[in-house]
Amino acid sequence: MNKDRTLLVSKEESLDYVLSGLELIQPRKGYRFSLDAVLLAYFPKMEGVNTAVDLGTGNGIIPLLLSLRSSSAHIIGVEVQDSMVERAKRTVKYNSLENRIEIIHADIRHIKNKMPGHFAELVVSNPPFWKKGEGKICENGEEAVARHELLVDMEQIILAANYILCPGGRLCIIQRADRLPEVVELLRKYRLNPEKLKAVHAFIDREAKIFLIEARKNGRGKLTILPPLIIYDKNGEYSEEIQKIYAGGP
Repeated sequence: MNKDRTLLVSKEESLDYVLSGLELIQPRKGYRFSLDAVLLAYFPKMEGVNTAVDLGTGNGIIPLLLSLRSSSAHIIGVEVQDSMVERAKRTVKYNSLENRIEIIHADIRHIKNKMPGHFAELVVSNPPFWKKGEGKICENGEEAVARHELLVDMEQIILAANYILCPGGRLCIIQRADRLPEVVELLRKYRLNPEKLKAVHAFIDREAKIFLIEARKNGRGKLTILPPLIIYDKNGEYSEEIQKIYAGGP
């Protein structure tokens, strides 16, 4: 495929290197992917995953990263914002991944209108961190919807995941640490049993600000608290674990 930037990337957008030769189209101003998406994409195991669904895919960063982790899985990104859907589709085309990644324009709250139920082994979501009324709403519309629960909330995302997942399928979420009790309660409400929890710390001597959690549909396993993930070493450089991810490691 001819990767001509003039055909697929506008002047208001940038083409950014991600990993292993893949590139992402993003707006120069507005919502751009962060380390949170990378951490989530590298959290679940991909063995046995034939279909993975990313709820709230934004510009398509997580499907892009998941495609690096599995050469066989069919990956679906679900996004409600028109501009992001169109941008994510161009990113898929630019990277010649049309046969592996599908971008669907859909409202998570009405996901039953767009896809069948109980068919995916893995669902991931990097949901809005802030509830309605919390924090300062971004002036940029895309960024506001991505960061605040303006169009979809945590419960609606978990309900949609429960619908999409096959029995024994897994949901992986990244969220603010202070919302952990709420997330666990919602997971159990919709028969998603929390089985793995990983706290994420900026530095080893600071409290966790975010967490990663994996829950299994109709699961009965015990919750395992995994070793914490430390983003930076004492010198402010990326930790060994983060460096391995960006080097294309497991």
